[in-house]
Amino acid sequence: MYYKFEKNRSMIFNPLIIVASELGIRDLSSEPPKPKEQVKAMVTAFRKVNDSGIGSVIVDGVSDEQVTELEGNGAYTVKTDMSEFGKDHNYRSKSGAERIAATVNKFDRYYTHDIVVAVPDDMPELKPYYMQALMYALSDSDVGIATMVSPLTDEERYDNEVVKARVDWNSDRIVYPLEGSKVGTLKDIRRNIDDFDTDDVYKLVPIHAWRRGPLDKLIELPPSDREFEEGTDLVRALDAGMRIDVTFVTDNMKVLITPEELDEAAYEIEG
Repeated sequence: MYYKFEKNRSMIFNPLIIVASELGIRDLSSEPPKPKEQVKAMVTAFRKVNDSGIGSVIVDGVSDEQVTELEGNGAYTVKTDMSEFGKDHNYRSKSGAERIAATVNKFDRYYTHDIVVAVPDDMPELKPYYMQALMYALSDSDVGIATMVSPLTDEERYDNEVVKARVDWNSDRIVYPLEGSKVGTLKDIRRNIDDFDTDDVYKLVPIHAWRRGPLDKLIELPPSDREFEEGTDLVRALDAGMRIDVTFVTDNMKVLITPEELDEAAYEIEG
């Protein structure tokens, strides 16, 4: 028996991971990527997520070119007509909950998948183990939404384009497969670091996982006033009293347990 896996069975979910184009998290002050660059980014994101070995993966494209290229790389694809969401879809919110909910409810209307994960296509820092880490934030059944945070650089601390987070860390919640990782509860989200009452602040990683019930609830709620200011519908969830837990990740973490070892451990547990 793998003791470390037995200690935390947070990987025993049936997640659906959606790699989505134009999810809305790109810095709008920069130039949008060219079509070929965007397709290349989507292929890279799909491969990294697929390599994590966690859950089913689909790619949500917005053009025939994207869909054709991703299908050629082995991806199951769906196509979203962005005109359905209007020019300012999702209330200008950054995580794209409304769009993701629309995609998953078409693909999985019978709720076969209990967890939905949204991954943007324009995230070069994405690592396969991010998906593994994200599941640990959902190990407590009271958690409706999970995301990740990473260290802020000195430059990012005072960059209001960077969404920042305050976290209440739980010393009893350990991410066994990743050295140095930990889990806590999200307490506040701001862009301006001076709006926090502490210096212990982190960068919000724009990969979000929802349980299906909280996702359905979230998209039925109107956006909160702060959501427009901070640019993420996680603010809407916080203001509505939803519990959001986060996993701490960096770009150079040592993976202590591989997806293959997790599969073997899960087989032993179920057997």
